[in-house]
Amino acid sequence: MKKYITLFVLTILLTVSISGCMRCQNNIVFTSPLVESFLTNYSFVITDSTGVTVLEGTMKPKIFEDPDFTGIFAVTKVVNDQYSSVFPQGGKFSGVLDEKNKKAFINLNPAISDNNVFLRFDIKENELEGTWEKSTMVGIKNRGGFKAVKVVNK
Repeated sequence: MKKYITLFVLTILLTVSISGCMRCQNNIVFTSPLVESFLTNYSFVITDSTGVTVLEGTMKPKIFEDPDFTGIFAVTKVVNDQYSSVFPQGGKFSGVLDEKNKKAFINLNPAISDNNVFLRFDIKENELEGTWEKSTMVGIKNRGGFKAVKVVNK
């Protein structure tokens, strides 16, 4: 009986080890076409609630660990100085990707819990489109539109 239990445990361990590595080949993790397409460079525009551009910048989602992802961003142009204090000027961001619905959520200031800028957007072929909001301890302070376009490297 001990032999069968030992054999059973070894079989389970072997199965788990093999299935755990099925997505890996030479340390490359295989992801869906949507994720592969999403992990690229973007140029973004932030608008106020009336649709007027207030900021421009770049962003790159870099690391995907289903469903979470992280990346970096930078504000490259402040069109309306009022918004330079609303938005972090650059750094790391964190987010969650909903592959099934082709939607994502990003927190541009994940290190701070009461002073955040959140992006919520739909993932389209070559762009991201949605909204942003500034959230503080007393609630939502500002909001507007967000649009990002893939940067094509030639």
